[in-house]
Amino acid sequence: MKDQVIEKIKTAFTLEAEPTEFEGRIYVRIPSDKIRDLALFVRNELGFTYGDMAYGTDTKEKMEMSWYVGHPESNLLIVIRSEGDRDSPEFPTLSDLWEGFGWHEREAFDLLGINFTGHKDLRRIYLPDNWEGHPLREDYVYKRPKYYKPEDELNV
Repeated sequence: MKDQVIEKIKTAFTLEAEPTEFEGRIYVRIPSDKIRDLALFVRNELGFTYGDMAYGTDTKEKMEMSWYVGHPESNLLIVIRSEGDRDSPEFPTLSDLWEGFGWHEREAFDLLGINFTGHKDLRRIYLPDNWEGHPLREDYVYKRPKYYKPEDELNV
């Protein structure tokens, strides 16, 4: 199945690098403006109907995002990868195609500052709203936050 999937992706998309396979995963690197096209193709045409996981990575030069999507009748996963600008990283959301990615994208937003256009509920998931910065970024400098009890806000 994996060879057929790779061929179908290569036929449907012009890619800078060929998809690679490693231990049941097909890695496809694609520009951010083509992410949704590829996602719709693998879901609707190839039958990869469940979102397994997604995560962001700060490489110091750029931000990368990876979404893992699976096929219900095989152990095969497609990994959709893309690179974004480090200073203002932005990718289209895939949470409307695979609902579980909503939480993963919120995590990348909270901890890395990656923005997902079209996300229905993009807000912090772990840290309080008054937290400054994104702690998984390579350039993050920790500043001790000011913690308030709810009743303190009434007296400020």
